[in-house]
Amino acid sequence: MALREHFHITFLTFAESTQRSEISKRLKEVCDDAEVLPSAYNRNLLSKAFHRLSSIRYQQQTGLKLSNYVIGQVEFNPRRVADCLGNGRFDLALFEYFHAADCAPLLQQRGCCCVLDMHNVLWQSFAKQLDAKGITGEKERGAVARYRLAEESAWEKFDALIAISAGERDYVKTKVLDGQRVLYAPMGVPLDDWPYSWSPAQPPRLAYYGGMGSPHNAQDARRCYEEIMPAVWRVIPEAEFWIVGGNPPPDLCALGRSNPNVKVTGFVQNVQDVLKTMSVLLCPFNGTYGFRSRVIEAMALGVPVVATADAVYGMDLENGRGLILCQTSAELTQGALRLLENADFAKAESCAARGQVEQKYGFEASYGRMAKELLELAQANSSSTVSSAPRDGQRTGRPITEMNEIRG
Repeated sequence: MALREHFHITFLTFAESTQRSEISKRLKEVCDDAEVLPSAYNRNLLSKAFHRLSSIRYQQQTGLKLSNYVIGQVEFNPRRVADCLGNGRFDLALFEYFHAADCAPLLQQRGCCCVLDMHNVLWQSFAKQLDAKGITGEKERGAVARYRLAEESAWEKFDALIAISAGERDYVKTKVLDGQRVLYAPMGVPLDDWPYSWSPAQPPRLAYYGGMGSPHNAQDARRCYEEIMPAVWRVIPEAEFWIVGGNPPPDLCALGRSNPNVKVTGFVQNVQDVLKTMSVLLCPFNGTYGFRSRVIEAMALGVPVVATADAVYGMDLENGRGLILCQTSAELTQGALRLLENADFAKAESCAARGQVEQKYGFEASYGRMAKELLELAQANSSSTVSSAPRDGQRTGRPITEMNEIRG
């Protein structure tokens, strides 16, 4: 919504034929135009089988993944995108992830400024995915090195990149070419949708919050149960451990059936109503990549957070303002008990958590600022671009490519 104040927005994506109309309708509620291409990958079973086979060689040659192949080589290959755009002219193109990087030169030839919204440094999350699958040692290092080379080479095709944490911004700055801009745009939270509403229940509840379909998140939830909660239960036997998030794996679901002090929610429609009842949010994350938006959401509600330093790496959050930073499981336990056993301290931390989010992750501090910086980029690019082609018709702002989940 922040971008609509400055741009006329065209959203470019793809979908299965049966879903195109509905997706286009929903997109037009939040942007000016929507181009929903019919999925070439999912056209039919034969097409899907053909592309799955073709992707094997691509993955072997590049070190990338199926999603890279499907998005960059099939759905958003440069020829297909060129046909879709026709003679349309754009001031700025915002790409989600680097998968369709080969389309950037096509747009730049038309005088369009191309910006990559990175979301994460993906080779770092790829390394964690391999760890979760048990792929370690030389095989893991080789796979990560190839993926990293492909990703960082793709960065060079863009005029600017957007990092979602200060840590990733600093890393990317060491890798980009002269003249490439690196912007910092943390993932903000709509404060009206996440109002301060902390109402800790009794007996006290400690939570892990995240999409349980992620092996890394499921692993962290297990760490909370196995390494933190036993020590909490020795002091407060009635305390409850809540695993909040969709698609929990079978072993976590079994915990909820076998232990009355463990609650596994699965997907929750209005998760705010559940989270606001938690006394503490636990986040024992390992790895300095990405952005833990779940931490920001909980803090916006006023839920104090006990986390590792990795969990909030590069997020500009201050220790002691609704956030207690620890490293070991024993330290995480002590931080949680400190909140559980001192109501006045917990209340002060709750208020501080909300205040910190309002200051650093409200609309104007995140998306509002990013929209203004993108406008400045587009204007600077427009003034420096010499083009003999007439700019007929309405300025259409920018296409946005969407990263779609590829299901096998």
